[in-house]
Amino acid sequence: MNRYLGVLAASIATFAATNIDDAFLLTLFFAQRIPTRRIVAGQYAGFAGIIGIGLIGVWGALAIAHRWLHFFGVLPIVIGIKHLVQARRSEWENSCSSESNIVSIAAITLSNGADNIGVYVPFFVKGRGYLWSILIVYAVLVAVWCFVGR
Repeated sequence: MNRYLGVLAASIATFAATNIDDAFLLTLFFAQRIPTRRIVAGQYAGFAGIIGIGLIGVWGALAIAHRWLHFFGVLPIVIGIKHLVQARRSEWENSCSSESNIVSIAAITLSNGADNIGVYVPFFVKGRGYLWSILIVYAVLVAVWCFVGR
């Protein structure tokens, strides 16, 4: 039981630490009077993408020799730079307009998730026996985050 409380606390801490910036995006979306259903659905879709990439990272971490794992730390930096370059090329205002749909909200959430992936991969590897518990906590916290952003 004590181990589950530790996993719960670590899940909450990793989610909160990696999603502080997402709370500001949610506040922006709600301030633009985008329908709540679109925001929540986009948030869940984007976060599912982040989790999916994280789980692929876990698979890679378990399949790759241990001495090469430290190179995974470069992955969030590379993803972040790629998205920064893409954001500079595109018109940010168009993706954040009041006409935002679920796909654009999900894309913004996903592009904002490089730091999440960098934290989640080692956390998922370390806690893979409790992975379902971690993912359930994260799913609940996405709803909490949407409520806080509102």
